[in-house]
Amino acid sequence: MSSCLAGFRLTHKLARTLTIKRTHTDPGHSSKRQMTKMAKIVLTETETEICTLLNRVADHIRATTNEQLTLRIAGGWVRDKLLGLASHDIDIAVDHMSGFTLAQHVTSYMQLHSIATSSVGKINSNPSRSKHLETATTKVLGQFVDFVHLRSETYEEDSRIPQIEFGTPEEDARRRDITINALFYNLRTREVEDFTGRGLKDLEEGVVRTPMDAEQTFKDDPLRVLRVLRFASRFGYEIEKETARAMEREVVRSELERKISRERVGVEVEKMAEGERPVLAIQLILKFGLYECVFRAPSRETWADDVDVDAMAAESVTRCTLKMLDEASLHALIPSQYSVTLHDRRILILASYVYPFHAAVATDRKRNASVALLVVRDGLKLPTNDADSIAAVHMLVPRITAMAALCCAGPVERNTLGHLIRDAGARWIVATVFAAAVQLHKGVSTDQVVATFSAFIRAVKEAELEDAFKLKHIVNGRDVATLLGCRTGPGIKPVLDRIMDWQLAHPRGTHDECREFIIEEIAPHMPL
Repeated sequence: MSSCLAGFRLTHKLARTLTIKRTHTDPGHSSKRQMTKMAKIVLTETETEICTLLNRVADHIRATTNEQLTLRIAGGWVRDKLLGLASHDIDIAVDHMSGFTLAQHVTSYMQLHSIATSSVGKINSNPSRSKHLETATTKVLGQFVDFVHLRSETYEEDSRIPQIEFGTPEEDARRRDITINALFYNLRTREVEDFTGRGLKDLEEGVVRTPMDAEQTFKDDPLRVLRVLRFASRFGYEIEKETARAMEREVVRSELERKISRERVGVEVEKMAEGERPVLAIQLILKFGLYECVFRAPSRETWADDVDVDAMAAESVTRCTLKMLDEASLHALIPSQYSVTLHDRRILILASYVYPFHAAVATDRKRNASVALLVVRDGLKLPTNDADSIAAVHMLVPRITAMAALCCAGPVERNTLGHLIRDAGARWIVATVFAAAVQLHKGVSTDQVVATFSAFIRAVKEAELEDAFKLKHIVNGRDVATLLGCRTGPGIKPVLDRIMDWQLAHPRGTHDECREFIIEEIAPHMPL
């Protein structure tokens, strides 16, 4: 593993000390099994009741149909419980039966015993969205539980959409993305089962690796490349060297580009941005040469200018954005009455990720558009509102930076400040935080950045302009048209702009005073 990645590693401690015991079946058996057992997971009261109820359902099925089932909780819930993290994402994996059929048995059993039930929802497989397996979901004791059958997968050469069949626990574990996501919790024995033989050890040591040959795993489903990056950054784990080598191969990168829909790429990037270590996520994307593939821009032929795109700036700006979002920096910059929400944080991180495109403009539907907007909207398929917000934040950076410098130098006219806040809208605080981060990225000291931008925010507050974007015209368009003897419509906008400028300069101005301004200052200059 490179020294670059080694510096990123931050290993969680397991919730309890592992007591490891390995048992082997006959080595000549075609489905050779290796199970690792450890100290039992500590269940909550609700989890205990759910497990007990599901075991009773399995007993009832055996008694009435002679079908013997083993029920297991699969994947992320097991991993998170071992890390001492709360998890409400319970996926029940069943052998010899479809998840939908099992869910129907569960609801029937609960009805039989007068336990509150809900309808069973069937989520059909949708391979184009990486939903390869039919899933059933229903409420069990007030908590949503998903039901799926154990599966095996085979892939065609030119597709990442697998052929799905019923499988064994070993086959199901091997087809998963990484070993720490391939653990099971057996509801009957109340033991953790590690059919890859590596999941528990990797979890304890903080390692991300694929259960099978990494290159073949990624060629089968290249989305797993991004999932490796996401989980490595989420937990601060080290990517195992063979897994890392496979990710660096050009054939894997080209398969990621060719096979994976932009929607699925966007889902993974969004989760990275919302995670605890978004800087590590973008560092890994850059390290493995995936920036252009992940953040796909429109063809250079559509760009207005040949703008240099410095992908490495994404890491620096993300780091600086997080520094500005640090509690101490944020408190120094923004008064307590303002807040930066989780949604704001997400927009700021995504804006940082696509900052290398901030100066680029391309033709889109016969109009000029920010390349950053197009990357977010089309390259990641994130909501248009997100793309618009990110493009607006980028656009506001130079304006807010210049205004902050003016505020540091001395008083600024109220209407000048007000027009900027109106143009920025409700996102003016978020844009200010981002503008501060960009200045940090450019080498300005933290103290100077905080002093400059806090002066801007203070000026806005003292002028009572925080909500200037909500301000309505004190004299509306119809009244203006009557006063000036003209028609309403787009042609009256310049007059309304002058009225708003007057309002911003005269915060205590009345309706009558504004009418007088219109009659004396605007009407004489209107064309006859």
